[in-house]
This record gives sequence, structure tokens and C-alpha cells, in this order.
Amino acid sequence: MIYIQTKQSVFPKAIYIGDKAELRCSFKSEAQIPAVTASTQNFTQDLDYSVYDIKDISIQKNQPGQPDEGVYNLVITFVPWQTGKIQLPDFEVEGVGIIHFETVEVLSLVEQQNVTGLRSYSSPLLLPGTTYKIYGSLAAIVILFILLIRLIVKWRSVVFWFNNTKLKRRYARSKKATIKALKKLEQENSDSQISTMLQKIMREYLELRLNYPFTKKLTSEMSLAFDEATCGLADENRYAVFENIISIFVRTDYIRFSDSEDAKFEQGELAQILNNLIDDIEVIEDEKRSEEKGGTDA
Repeated sequence: MIYIQTKQSVFPKAIYIGDKAELRCSFKSEAQIPAVTASTQNFTQDLDYSVYDIKDISIQKNQPGQPDEGVYNLVITFVPWQTGKIQLPDFEVEGVGIIHFETVEVLSLVEQQNVTGLRSYSSPLLLPGTTYKIYGSLAAIVILFILLIRLIVKWRSVVFWFNNTKLKRRYARSKKATIKALKKLEQENSDSQISTMLQKIMREYLELRLNYPFTKKLTSEMSLAFDEATCGLADENRYAVFENIISIFVRTDYIRFSDSEDAKFEQGELAQILNNLIDDIEVIEDEKRSEEKGGTDA
């Protein structure tokens, strides 16, 4: 049998176990070789499928007008299953001759990279630009964490400021409503009714402003009530205010409960009382004066 002179090449150049590779043999022939002749039956010996697996076999002829016209290419697609040199059996091309293959080297990935033991874990590869995003996210988390800690540490101060602001607004509304209600008392006809409404308005104001149950206290208990409400720390001006309010309560109690003919307001007395009470409220609300003299927020 005639052996055909061939030129052998392998693609890819470096072949590893499990890779699909091509073994290409080029040869010249004047004969017309039909494509049906390319099959595993053309091998002169049995194939060892434990070493390799033949996926496809074809014989291709260069088209007219191409370089090396009349050249055929035997292309064998295979997958190797072991390292080292692989020798395929000779291949018979009917009517032409026999092709003898050179050995094909199958490389070991372990030997190729000189690996002698298990490698340590490597960090995962990141897409371009993702490193900055990760670091930026971590920085944002750290900043938020620090702010959260500071907020937790200062939460009492925050709550105190919020409650204090809310309370000041409530005081301001109470002051405005109290002064408005006092001014309307002059429109009432009965002095007894005016006296009752006056004490009710002032007791509700004092109860809210000093956080003490003045609405449940008798006039005789007011002096002690003021002292307890301020813990005895009120300044002289406010003590004077408290004494004035008590004197007005004593006067209005007389008008409310006395059967005497003079149990009524004198000419211009009600207007003077109401003006005095409004001035007293302004002194109670004067926080700046209280802070300068070291008093409490009465």
C-alpha cells in the first residue's frame, strides 16, 4: 500500500484533556475523492475510545482558483481523554493511499503551570469600575453607621430639644388664648360670673404653664401651691406676680360668695385687674429675665 506524503497540523497548538481539537493533514492528489469515503471505517486499526473520542471526519478539497489547487485536507475532530502522546491509527483514503499520523501531544494543565499542591483561595475578579463602586458603598455605609451612633448617643438631647420646642409653642398659644379670654370678660354683665370666669381662666393658664394642679386648689392654698410649683426658686418679680394673682383671687372670691351689697367691682376696678393680670402673665413668660437672675422657667 502506498503511503501519502502529508503535511500535518493541529489546532489549537496546546491541547488539554477534554478540549475539542482538530488534526489536519494536507496532501495532493489528482484523483477525485468523494466525501463519503471519510469515516471511522477508513482507519486501518480499531480506535481506542478510552484515550480519545472521534467527533467528525471530513476530506475537503481546495476550491478552483485558490492557492494549492488540487490539495485535499483530511480534518479529524477529536477530544483527548488522557495526557501524553496520542497516536491515531493509519487512515486509508480509497484510491489514493494511506495516511500515517504523527503523534499528538496532550498537555497536563497541572504540569504546564508547575502546580505541586492545592492553591489558596483567590479573590473573585471584578468587572472594570466595580472596585470604586464597592469602596464607595463601603465608605457610605461607614459614614451612615457613624451618624447613627452619634444620633443614638445624642438621642436624649434631640428628644429634649424637640419636646422643649413643642412645649414653648404650647405655652405661646396658651398665653395668647388667656389674654384674649381675659379681655372678653369686660363684655359680661354679672360681676359674680366675671369673677368665676376670671379665676377659671387664670387657674387653667397657671396649671399648664407651671405644670401644677392649680384648678384643684383653693385660694387659701395658692401661696403654698406657687412655692411647690417653682420649688422655691422663683425670683422676686415672680413672687410679686404670684402675690398679686392671689390678692385678685381673694377679691373675686368675695364678689362670688358674699351677700354684701358691695360685693361687686368698683368703677374701673375690673379693667385695672385685667391689665394687672396681663402684665403678670408677661412677667411669668419673660424667660430672659428668669435666666439672667438664675431662676427657673416658671
